[in-house]
Amino acid sequence: MYTLLKPIIRLALFFYAKNICVQFDKKTTWNEPKIIASNHPNSFFDAIIIAVFYPKPIYFLARGDAFKRPFVSKLLKALHLIPIYRISEGRRNLAKNDATFNHCIGLLKQGETILIFSEGICVNEWKLRSLKKGTARLALMALDEGIYRIKIQPTTINYASFNTVPKNVRVHFNEEFEANRILFSKETDFYSQFNLNLKKGIEKELITDKNHHSLQVVTSHTNKIFQKILLSLPAFLGWITQKWFYNSIKNWVYEKTKHTVFYDSVLFAMLLMTYPLFIILFTLIFGIIFDYKIGLVVLFSIPFSGYCYKWYRSI
Repeated sequence: MYTLLKPIIRLALFFYAKNICVQFDKKTTWNEPKIIASNHPNSFFDAIIIAVFYPKPIYFLARGDAFKRPFVSKLLKALHLIPIYRISEGRRNLAKNDATFNHCIGLLKQGETILIFSEGICVNEWKLRSLKKGTARLALMALDEGIYRIKIQPTTINYASFNTVPKNVRVHFNEEFEANRILFSKETDFYSQFNLNLKKGIEKELITDKNHHSLQVVTSHTNKIFQKILLSLPAFLGWITQKWFYNSIKNWVYEKTKHTVFYDSVLFAMLLMTYPLFIILFTLIFGIIFDYKIGLVVLFSIPFSGYCYKWYRSI
């Protein structure tokens, strides 16, 4: 399921975001066991962005309360999610983390990549919060299990906005460091030095100003006018046929996620599920009322005009 969904989600991001810039450090390794350790400003949308643009499959540590229902648990695990329990989810659940860490060690022994959001909490803000010790703990466990080749890749994800669509996003897979090069005499020293290295790595590309020029896509005044003229007709068709649909989904999601960090993630997920159905429904209606040729025109013109409208309002 992970392999099937990845190209679909990447296509959906093509419609949802204005610009996504992804950069890899030139020394990035691909065939070693690795922990990708990232900041966490935008709920599970962070994991979507990182996984879609990372060329290898990734396994994710996700909050354990999402795995309560058996069916949902099986679905999440098929998408490479692994439950991690926090004290806020009940002390009795903390013992389950031993199985989680053992599972992660097994994946690392197979040379897999694991994504951890090392802040341990998500907040919509342009700064790095203090790092928890979970990432360092997993790295030390890996060393104890003889996985000496393990790499840690600090990763930074920056958003121009958390609630505006379309938006600009920048992702930096920064310079890796090796856990086995950390010198320590006791565990607390390892955790301290590990988190210091990790913090420096993430903050290297962290943008603390949402209006920073690197989060803006600059277009010359002449090009803006030309693009506006070129896009005006298909954008108008997109607005008149689909704006009401987008607003209805957006307003529903806003009410359901108000005062939480889940707005962007849930909005993307809802559009991912409902927009294809919207296109198919209108294609069938026009195909039945008129003929299949008109239906085919509708099939291609709806997403095209929707995409043009996205760019028109982005300029």
